[in-house]
Amino acid sequence: MSNYEHDRIRKVLPEIEARTSPTFCLAKWHHVTIYLHLGETHSCYHPQPHTIPLDELKNNPSALHNTKEKKLERKMMLEGKKPAGCTYCWNVESMGPDYISDRKQRTLSIHEGDKSRLPTIIHNPWDMDVNPEYIELSFGNNCNFKCGYCHPRYSSRFLDEIRQYGPYGKNYTGTYDVDWFIEKLYESEEINPYIEAWWKWWPEVSKTLNILRITGGEPTIHGSTYRLLDEINKNPMPNLELNINSNLGANPRVFDRFIEKLKPIIEEKKVREFKLFTSIDTWDKDKAEYLRNGLDVKLFERNFNKYLTEIEGSRLSLMITFNNLCVSNFDSLLKKIL
Repeated sequence: MSNYEHDRIRKVLPEIEARTSPTFCLAKWHHVTIYLHLGETHSCYHPQPHTIPLDELKNNPSALHNTKEKKLERKMMLEGKKPAGCTYCWNVESMGPDYISDRKQRTLSIHEGDKSRLPTIIHNPWDMDVNPEYIELSFGNNCNFKCGYCHPRYSSRFLDEIRQYGPYGKNYTGTYDVDWFIEKLYESEEINPYIEAWWKWWPEVSKTLNILRITGGEPTIHGSTYRLLDEINKNPMPNLELNINSNLGANPRVFDRFIEKLKPIIEEKKVREFKLFTSIDTWDKDKAEYLRNGLDVKLFERNFNKYLTEIEGSRLSLMITFNNLCVSNFDSLLKKIL
């Protein structure tokens, strides 16, 4: 964090907290990650995801974000109390005023993005429904990879392996057993009530959304991703930043379809900005493909180049898991990027 950002937080945050409380966090209202295949939600990565009760969705599809549990946490924050799920930030702040927690950073960034959000919260009931400005969304765990640092909750291939061979034994990163979540997993997008609720909420939430990030599983093999791109093509969202995470490992027929759906959205400026995020850890074929089980380096490069070549003004970010197996030849990836 820059000194400027640090100083801005120390100057502006007390003004916000004077109107709300010392434990107020705008992310609890305006940020959300939703795992539609699991029926779970949380407002940032620090609190554990909690289940979205299906009965809350019957008459209110916005309960994908506005669950009763989350509303009660908002009430606690307005009263100056500390929800237990947010312990990470409370621990950072307990070290002293010079330690800036994510709560403080996100509150300031969301507030400065649209200063009407704060008075809306202050002057309305604590249990109001909110259309968030940032949504991260997973349509399913269907994936063509089974990376070792992933989990069966987010990779269907990893899940299939555990079902066939059972959980791992004596593995320091976890056993990866599935019994505790498999009963709530929706493996089909077509019969998932949470995806149904999403499309009911979409016409309303799309009006105010600033950032939408699609993750997975692997979004390029999810039917719902293509429905979303079709929706944006029909009804442009010029204020939206659209982000998609992809392993760039889909077969050429599937990936080329993705490019064709994406191309008019970007070229005709139907969104404010588009970013594609992908992951690879080294360019050494043996190590790269070992680290990300399912990766074909040649196919990755083909899809990488297809996107950069065919999408005008394209942006692509690499997310790299730097680890012991790529230390000795990490320069191969840096050279390839250059």
